[in-house]
Amino acid sequence: MIRRFMVLMLMLVLVIGGTVRTYADPGHGADDHSGFTTDDPEHSEDSLLGLDGSGISSVEAYLGNQASATQESRKARNISLVGALKGDAAEFNTGVFADVAGYKNLAFIGKWRGGCPGTGVDIIDISKPARPVKLSDTRDYPDTSMEDMQAIKIGSREILAIGLQDCGNNATPGVGKSGLELYDITDPKAPRFLSFFDVDALGANVGGVHELDLTLTPSGKVLVLGSVPDLEAASSNANGVGGKGDLLIWDITDPANPTLIGEWGVLDAPGLGLPLYLSVRQGSDARTQLHSPRANEDGTRVYLSYWDAGVITLDISDPSNPTYLGRTGFGPGQEGNAHSVDEARDGTLLVQADEDFSPFEFQFTSSAFTGTRMAVEAAFTPAIVDLPGRAMAGETVHVGQGCPAGSINGSNPEDPYLADPAGKIALIERGACSFSHKIIRAQLAGATGVVVYNSAAGGEALVRMGRTPVFVNGSLVEATIPAVFVQRSTGLLLRDGTAPVTVRAAAVFNGWGYLRFFDISNRANPVQLSTFATENTNNEAVATTGTWSVHNPEVRGNTVYASWYSDGVRVIDMSKPSAPTEIGNWVGAGAPADAPTVNIWSVVPHNGLLLASDRNYGLYILKLNP
Repeated sequence: MIRRFMVLMLMLVLVIGGTVRTYADPGHGADDHSGFTTDDPEHSEDSLLGLDGSGISSVEAYLGNQASATQESRKARNISLVGALKGDAAEFNTGVFADVAGYKNLAFIGKWRGGCPGTGVDIIDISKPARPVKLSDTRDYPDTSMEDMQAIKIGSREILAIGLQDCGNNATPGVGKSGLELYDITDPKAPRFLSFFDVDALGANVGGVHELDLTLTPSGKVLVLGSVPDLEAASSNANGVGGKGDLLIWDITDPANPTLIGEWGVLDAPGLGLPLYLSVRQGSDARTQLHSPRANEDGTRVYLSYWDAGVITLDISDPSNPTYLGRTGFGPGQEGNAHSVDEARDGTLLVQADEDFSPFEFQFTSSAFTGTRMAVEAAFTPAIVDLPGRAMAGETVHVGQGCPAGSINGSNPEDPYLADPAGKIALIERGACSFSHKIIRAQLAGATGVVVYNSAAGGEALVRMGRTPVFVNGSLVEATIPAVFVQRSTGLLLRDGTAPVTVRAAAVFNGWGYLRFFDISNRANPVQLSTFATENTNNEAVATTGTWSVHNPEVRGNTVYASWYSDGVRVIDMSKPSAPTEIGNWVGAGAPADAPTVNIWSVVPHNGLLLASDRNYGLYILKLNP
């Protein structure tokens, strides 16, 4: 991200109080071997929270290399399997499959930035749904994901629009592509490339088009509504103005020459701006960015799932000048994360999916202060959620900067410990050597945990501590004790508190993401009517055994079809939107013997069937039984 965006994020760190949450998956504490370096040991391994932009769809432990599902785990209610198509051998069970879309007798499966195979969108013949066949795929680009796509007829041609994102694994400019790509798929066996609109040309390299929607306006224009998360923040000045919005609107009536005709973002919106951008952020994944756009049926409105700003409704009757109409919101203590949406009942009802991958609230408390303070776990130490009692707790002692001998320049002496941390939690000041060296030294000294507080230079910023390999007597030593990072003000309170100073870093369960239903008859004042969650969404007993959050909703009449990751496909009757009721579900019943436990990205009703993309398997074709 460019420096202007970092300024905005640092402002965020200063104004947002409360807690930071920890992910629930067992892989949370796994080592991140990317970017190891010792050139700048203090700063090479850490990252400011929220700057990466990749947490929109988290990579977690249930992607790739999964064992085949057991017979007991394969369940269904009122839904049967019609057909299935395993992804290509190199991609099967690697966690790379993303969104699904249907068009006539075709299905499309995208590939996402987590695994980042760069292998294009799969085009699949579903004219015989019991035996789907892959016909072709779109262009391959290294270090590029093609997560979301849709098709539409323009004139005599069938057109496929794809959002491209730079996966960020290669620092060479231009390797990963970011933008809008269009194909002629009139012959789906031989898709013909038409055009590419490079969003990096707008002046801010922020990743690319995350999701898109196609719509036809009353005047006959074909529009692409694309989300480019953080484009506005990255291209604005330090006051948050002057940038291109996170929503980009292209006219693709001539698909060989897509034209950018409109844009919108909260920072430049009258009555919203920087105050809203900063104030709405909450929960563990605190962001104000556009995740997903969704047009209404006649192309005159768009609903923007704007993460912690809720779902924003715009009038796009004039797509060159979108107009703000209103938004949904979140209450105190809620996670936020408006991820995706669909409208119902002629635009008077919204079904909003809040994707929450943080089912445990991370609470950091101490005898040295009242209430809770912000903290974040290290990226390479045992996850606190997996500890006995889901907590790191005990007396803490300040040991100083804590760098071991040779950890800075190969010959430096060790910093003398100011106290013995054996059997206690070591409080260590950031600086000079790597986090790994500080933590491993405390571990070898018998500490039961570590709290690192920021240096004077870092102040109140929070960082996610990353790993640098530490060798002792020629052997690699792994971290076996938990560690958290806190703001400097917190560290000073702990350092100067009345002994004995105790601390507790606890993972407190508060559930995964779920659906919310809103009456938007008055667009300026949406009213929440109800919520819907699966049993596992709020079941702590299974919280670390899967991903139990809602992902994407699709509405047809009074029925909602929702993808729910480990909870598969869910079908909900919303005839009474104040009391939605599940009428069907599918969690792998009838799937091929080698299919892993389901991990459903999306489900789309299409020609009387349900097309479902599974992140590890590929395509499932289902049927809802009356």
